[in-house]
Amino acid sequence: MEEEYWKRFLKTGKIKDYLYYKGMKICTQVMERYTKGHALPDEARLPHRGADYGNPGWS
Repeated sequence: MEEEYWKRFLKTGKIKDYLYYKGMKICTQVMERYTKGHALPDEARLPHRGADYGNPGWS
């Protein structure tokens, strides 16, 4: 599928088509990581929401 988007970009030269290609490439990489068990657990991706959430501590 990536190749399809790459060919479209080569044909048109449009930035939009290149971005579609890059998006598909990144999506494929993420999906491969996930299927290999290298995805981070949800709690590792989310910011910690403790009592000081929203307070940068600059005061």
